[in-house]
Amino acid sequence: MAEPRWLTADQVIALNAAILISTQETHFVRDLAALESAVARPLNRFHYLSDEALSSLTADLIYGIGKAHAFEQGNKRTAWAAGRIFARLNGYNIVVPKEIQEPVAKKIEQILTAEADGSRLISWIEPLLVRSS
Repeated sequence: MAEPRWLTADQVIALNAAILISTQETHFVRDLAALESAVARPLNRFHYLSDEALSSLTADLIYGIGKAHAFEQGNKRTAWAAGRIFARLNGYNIVVPKEIQEPVAKKIEQILTAEADGSRLISWIEPLLVRSS
């Protein structure tokens, strides 16, 4: 697999700001170092664990951002949006069937609060990835 296109911490910060604009919630970066570490998770998986599966890389990004709590508001929303953008940048879409669209936020929250390593998120994301045409 060729080197994936990665998201930067600055891009994720801009994403969080865009998500919060319509909610009137405060956009504030609480922990830049935690965010940078979260954004580096999939890069490290790719280079050091030799794991090239897009599901693993996407899940690592979502898990890392969601667990980092780098923002005052919107951490899980930003994590999910970043994962979708990352997949799209690399030729895939995350396609969520209508029957599970409502519980997606709850599922992400359950995994982020219960999982120690995010492995369950990988198996949950994998069947949702569809190659873009």
